[in-house]
Amino acid sequence: MREQTRRGFTLIELLVVIAIIGVLIALLLPAVQAAREAARRSQCTNNLKQIGIGLHNYHGATGVFPMGGSRNLRLPNTYDRWTTWSAQALMLPYMEQGPIYNAINFDWAPEGEGPWSTAINNTAMNTVIATFLCPSDGNAPGASGGNARTNSYHGSYGTTTNDNVQGCTGLFTIELSYGLRDCTDGSSQTVAFSEALVGAPGRTNRNRGNGVMRDWTAAPANSRVLDASEFPAVIRGAIDLCAQRFQTTPADATDRRGWRWGTGTTGFTMFNTVAAPNTRFNACRFGCNPGCNMDGGFVYPASSNHSGGVVVLMGDGSVKFVKDTINLPTWWAIGTKSGGEAVSSDAFQ
Repeated sequence: MREQTRRGFTLIELLVVIAIIGVLIALLLPAVQAAREAARRSQCTNNLKQIGIGLHNYHGATGVFPMGGSRNLRLPNTYDRWTTWSAQALMLPYMEQGPIYNAINFDWAPEGEGPWSTAINNTAMNTVIATFLCPSDGNAPGASGGNARTNSYHGSYGTTTNDNVQGCTGLFTIELSYGLRDCTDGSSQTVAFSEALVGAPGRTNRNRGNGVMRDWTAAPANSRVLDASEFPAVIRGAIDLCAQRFQTTPADATDRRGWRWGTGTTGFTMFNTVAAPNTRFNACRFGCNPGCNMDGGFVYPASSNHSGGVVVLMGDGSVKFVKDTINLPTWWAIGTKSGGEAVSSDAFQ
């Protein structure tokens, strides 16, 4: 009886099988990545919905939205507008974060000088709150202390480019509260919050989450305004100047965007709708070196790692996805609470 032989794979057949597996992986990987990003974007949307619930619970209890920055002592007998508690901090009890809220001493600022406010509120300030972090932002890992950036969501101060001052065209400003009664344009047509990428540690890093800040020029004339639409050509020119400087001068870069959720100031917890979403730079402040904080700057855009746009919370609590290609005057219009503009919802989605 003849012995039967078993035939194995030839080298060519093995290589063909490996090649087929490689092609299948190459085809499946983008789909897997897209599914993961869809899940992250869904979580980001949910985070903003939770912030919206907190805002409206606060409004229901007080009749207004929280201030963008409260009034607190930085040093004994010393108040300023550079270190104030944010809207996020003020609405913590309405977001099931009562223990963190109770740990804050609101007589003192979240950060300051000497042994006072920083030491008093250090524990609360360094607490990571998952709801304030976008899962699509790889530079917002949620680690506390050190170089951590703990805030991805910013209240809108509208089309205002003034320094960190009281009063703005948006819903959040320093030492002043606005409410639904102030949204004469309609709360569904007024931006309340948006996401923004946090800074990537390393001041000379031109990562999209970073901005430009340098004592290289004073603010252009008429660029410091309550409403960007007062001098649109000047504002557009200043935005272009910021973008040029960010691209060409790494030494001017700053990495402090989204530094802490508790600090109520522009760049840390507030943004404006002056530059279009996902503008190449993530912050710009004239007349200050990179060691300055983000507050008091000219423009802080909305930004994200989501493809094609940013997730935005409107004043009525609804969440929208605003495309990068939004017409700039439309973006300015939905940034203002009482500008008198008539904007159709299909113009910004």
